[in-house]
Amino acid sequence: MTRVGTAATSRARARPLAAVAPVLVLLTAWSSLAVGAGVLLALLAPPAGALGWGALVVTAALVGLALLAGLRQLLLLIAAQVHRAPPAPRLLPAAGARVALLYPTADDFRADVIQRSARQTHPHTRTVVLDDSSLPETRERVGALARSGGIEVHRRGDRTGAKAGNLNAWLDAHGDEVDYVVVLDADQEVGDGFVSGALARFAAHPEAAVVQGRIRSRSGETSFARDFSGLFTRHADTKLAARSALGVVDFCGRGAMLDVAALRDAGGFPEVVMEDTALTVELERHGQAVVAAPELVSVEDTPVDHTAFAVQFGKFAEGAVQLLARSSRSMFDTRLRVRRRVDVALELLVPVLAAVVPLAVFGYSVVGAATGVEAFPWQLGLPLAALSLVPLLPEALHRARTSGIIRGLAFTARASMLYASIGIVAARAVVAVAISGRARFRITPKERAERRASVVVRRRAPELIAAGVAIAVAVLSAGRPELAAPFIVIAATAIAFGWRDAVGEPAGEPVR
Repeated sequence: MTRVGTAATSRARARPLAAVAPVLVLLTAWSSLAVGAGVLLALLAPPAGALGWGALVVTAALVGLALLAGLRQLLLLIAAQVHRAPPAPRLLPAAGARVALLYPTADDFRADVIQRSARQTHPHTRTVVLDDSSLPETRERVGALARSGGIEVHRRGDRTGAKAGNLNAWLDAHGDEVDYVVVLDADQEVGDGFVSGALARFAAHPEAAVVQGRIRSRSGETSFARDFSGLFTRHADTKLAARSALGVVDFCGRGAMLDVAALRDAGGFPEVVMEDTALTVELERHGQAVVAAPELVSVEDTPVDHTAFAVQFGKFAEGAVQLLARSSRSMFDTRLRVRRRVDVALELLVPVLAAVVPLAVFGYSVVGAATGVEAFPWQLGLPLAALSLVPLLPEALHRARTSGIIRGLAFTARASMLYASIGIVAARAVVAVAISGRARFRITPKERAERRASVVVRRRAPELIAAGVAIAVAVLSAGRPELAAPFIVIAATAIAFGWRDAVGEPAGEPVR
């Protein structure tokens, strides 16, 4: 990892109980839920033989972990509802603070967004495009913007470390020239008072290393973007409010201002795919805080179609698995608060569970059917399904209030299908990182995939193959193809969204 400065911190004397507390909390909650799931499985679909009981133990453990992650989502939703955002600070920002807006780009350059964001009211603000583009036409457009005045361009000698490496390269060269940096994605836009507002937050919170603003999604021009921009916006709002209420605000990787001195003390941006979560952990290790600033709003693009969403989720899944493997010792690090350690662990487990829970349900049903026992009971599947709907509730209720209950329910069904469709994407990410030990940083596509049926089928080939294999296993082992339902649902929903993107829908008013 590139080091921007010397990482120095006072290490507290190790306290055995504090070191193991989060592990004990997680194990106690997990084991309680797993035992409950195991008892229900034994009562509703009692296994036969050693193989059946072995499948029960594994399935109960995974279901218990999935229930724990779902209950955490419910806690976040409740915390967000009861949280009252603090008012914007009235303190005057530091007039002489030197600030840089940093735009890391890699062939996803947006000149209009950068130009509008550059119009900050704070006088000592510079805007820098950190250009990692490889296409000549993109590099020329970046150069043309720089020649028009007011925008700087920085290019590094190599492209190691992905986005974090790009940021670190600029800080290595120019970190002494600024006091704060604002990190923005290539498609992200902020208003002209963003820098002044963030500096006022820093003035009100001397302990802060990061001031994290709200992130909203544009409705976009495609049916996918119009349909789901509200979901992503409300999810981000809920996450920021809930974590502020629980005292575990995190750096989201964009739409935030960072103190350069604190960043240097933490060793710079960790050069991993999920550099935002990794940096949040490093800052807390060094006694630094992340502060929420809901009055500071940035706007970014919604994934343009299902293919773009799958790429985005795949990057998140790979990054989560990579960070889980690398940060396992953080669970015992007494410099991190218990709540931070528990929150990070459960957050990173989400894509892993998306990959393994369908496999566990399928495996238990096949083993049971092959030994003459009932399939996975619906009574246990019901709470799993209900908890999976929790993140959708804010937008679903909004749709029901503004457009009627029927449309609210229809949206809930579509959003459920959306997250059901990425099970194989998550599984591929988990397997890829487990085999290679590396995660890939991929740019979310900004243009729609080819609009042909053959392309839809080709892009969703992994889901179709997984469903075909599951059906074959279910038929050969138990003569019951319906047991492959988890993988059939994944393939069907992925194809449905791909077909919708390919065929398109009549342009309508953006969902607001």
